[in-house]
Amino acid sequence: MAELNVLPLSVRKAWIGPAIAALVLAPQARAEWRFTPALTGRLSYSDNVNLRPDGQGTGQFVTEIAPSIVISDQTPRFRFNAAYQVHIYEYARDRVSGTDRTTQQLQAGAFGELLSDLLFVDASASVSQAPVTPLAAGFGNGFARDNRNEVRSYRVSPWIHRTFGAFASANLRYAHDMVGSDNAGFGRSTADTLNLAVNSGAAFQRAGWSVSLSKQHLEDSVAPPSSSQGAGVSLRYVVTPELTWTLGGGYDKFDYEGLGSDTQGASWSTGLIWNPSPRTSLTLSGGRRYYGNSYFLSGSHRSRYTVWNISYSDDVTTTRSQFLLPSAVDTAAMLDRLFIPAYPDPVLRAIAVEAYIRASGLPRSLPDSVNYFTNRYMLQRQGQASVGLRLPRTTVLVSAFSTRREALSLFQADSALLGSSGARINDNVRQRGLTVVADYALTARSNLSLAASVNTTRSGALEREAQHKSARVFFSHRIAPHLNGTVELRTLRTRSAFDARTVKEHAVAASLSATF
Repeated sequence: MAELNVLPLSVRKAWIGPAIAALVLAPQARAEWRFTPALTGRLSYSDNVNLRPDGQGTGQFVTEIAPSIVISDQTPRFRFNAAYQVHIYEYARDRVSGTDRTTQQLQAGAFGELLSDLLFVDASASVSQAPVTPLAAGFGNGFARDNRNEVRSYRVSPWIHRTFGAFASANLRYAHDMVGSDNAGFGRSTADTLNLAVNSGAAFQRAGWSVSLSKQHLEDSVAPPSSSQGAGVSLRYVVTPELTWTLGGGYDKFDYEGLGSDTQGASWSTGLIWNPSPRTSLTLSGGRRYYGNSYFLSGSHRSRYTVWNISYSDDVTTTRSQFLLPSAVDTAAMLDRLFIPAYPDPVLRAIAVEAYIRASGLPRSLPDSVNYFTNRYMLQRQGQASVGLRLPRTTVLVSAFSTRREALSLFQADSALLGSSGARINDNVRQRGLTVVADYALTARSNLSLAASVNTTRSGALEREAQHKSARVFFSHRIAPHLNGTVELRTLRTRSAFDARTVKEHAVAASLSATF
């Protein structure tokens, strides 16, 4: 297989600054920016603020101030969205061990068309709080930090799109990304990826084709450098206007130190794409890759009052690559599809969805499997299903998942993270979970909502199963057009797989949130 040479380090560093400057300063970016600052004040009482085992926790009042800002801009050739929030905690007594003084979150993304129909650039950045492992107790209330670290990431990706008449189109994309954490055992890593994709054009109406090549180089502060490459060819044939048959083949190559099995090999797959209506789509395929049988499923359906989604996939991945992807079901995306009948215009619909989330206090995402910290390559098999229901006064969102991760590289890579005696706990990890969110509009200005979730995690190296349960009931009221008040009751119960310790928390909170 022909190799693609990733750009030298000096070249990579040279273009990143100009690319970002061009993205922000391009004439098409000089549009009307929207700044939406907000401020939330919350007074909470928790009977176990640092999430310690039964009998060891500390009860305390906590005052929280959370300023935030949302920045957005959208033109035909430029899009930018960013949301940042910092939480500042003040404890009624001295801050106890295992709690935080501040936490922060950032989600930002941008797209720019630098040269018309030729040169584009994507960029994203995030700051999040992530559990170290779902096998231990003690995460989920925002204050406790013993099983939590901050994760920071960014990605910048310029790409070229070229059309060759009706024959084909090609995309050449380069990406540089970074993932880092304040956990010394996970460290900081950077990756450089080059992708080339060529797809058949309009001249191939009944039968189409595509060719792809990729290469990635990864530098890690706690593990040796590694790389991966791939090549693929796919064919499609339109059987009927609603049904398309697909066939593909390729080759994958990784250079991680494996557990006695192959790290490269040929692949093939075949499947169907079914689109019976604009509201329904289904894609499924099956085949084989170097690690064994491989399957893919993606389906969605929308009716007047519901949206349904189902998916399954398997792939070789890493913790760092999962941090660069959305790791939860996007509440706004589900609500966007539910709001289509009432708000056909996408701009007005986005405004309505954002207003609804703020007014009802709904979470911005429904959790799926915990992306725990590991420095090893993994085979991840994940299935997920979600459904949303919207009636005149009631909205219900349900999400379920099942994930299995099998380590492919040597366990010594996790020695600095877990210690030599515990490095094998990530050999084979399985998670299952269910989340239910329900909101009922009591009046035009008041909502009563419930959010409940359960997550179980099992490791092949441990005898016990970890379990995490949480429930939250909250009443929200719109006091004024830009002022909301909320009263919340929550309970949390977690059990560790390491020593069967149980952690319980009960809390009550009252908050005011203002947008400006």
